[in-house]
Amino acid sequence: MRVEIKFRPVEEGTILPFNYNYDVYNQLLSKIALVSPEIAHEAEVSHVDYFTFSRMMVRKRELLPDRGIKVLSDDVSLYVSSSSAEIIKAVVEGFIDSPTLQIGDASFIAEDVKILKEPTLGGRALFSTLSPIMVRTVKLNDDKMKIWDLYPNEEAFFDKLRKVMLMRYSAMVGSMPEEKDFAIEVVKFKPVRILVKDTYYRGSLMIFRYTGSKEIARFGYENGFGEKTRYGFGMVKVIDEGQGREARE
Repeated sequence: MRVEIKFRPVEEGTILPFNYNYDVYNQLLSKIALVSPEIAHEAEVSHVDYFTFSRMMVRKRELLPDRGIKVLSDDVSLYVSSSSAEIIKAVVEGFIDSPTLQIGDASFIAEDVKILKEPTLGGRALFSTLSPIMVRTVKLNDDKMKIWDLYPNEEAFFDKLRKVMLMRYSAMVGSMPEEKDFAIEVVKFKPVRILVKDTYYRGSLMIFRYTGSKEIARFGYENGFGEKTRYGFGMVKVIDEGQGREARE
């Protein structure tokens, strides 16, 4: 289940910080808590990532290198997705009860919330990320174990992504999918680095062709691909082949 929330900046010339993921995460938890403190607590303390969200979509903007993103459009959009209808319902009702979104010094008011139509997903799809996909591994460096963020141009990326998706599916659903195998073919990717609280995460914005398990395709669409999706990683949308060719060119 997925919703689009449109926000109006409270002040003209609002500047959105570059690294806003942790603020958005906390704001979503606070909205859920207004409706169901129990659901919010479970979403916060569980090792399971029950939802994901997109980047803040600012149609018209100006990048200020030392400050952030100056919002020049009348509104900005945020997409929130989860396979849990209860979580999405709580997010929607939370913003209805308390429509303010506070990100650093930037204030926004929720003016419209729309439930989006679910796409029909089979064993093949062309996806584009709405927030970067992040997967991690552990490497030995100078006799010390170090966490290493992987990019799609590294062979280990795909193996780790498959393992992560199966583990997350099993943890949330309670069983493994009937069909476990899937593969992705990257059409295009762009590496990004995002600060979440006090840790930098490296992820990839990308367009990719997905083939394989229908259950994992649906799960990834609803809950995000990769790791740390609760912090705004791994959200995707379905695009058609025409859009994919234009992006590649």
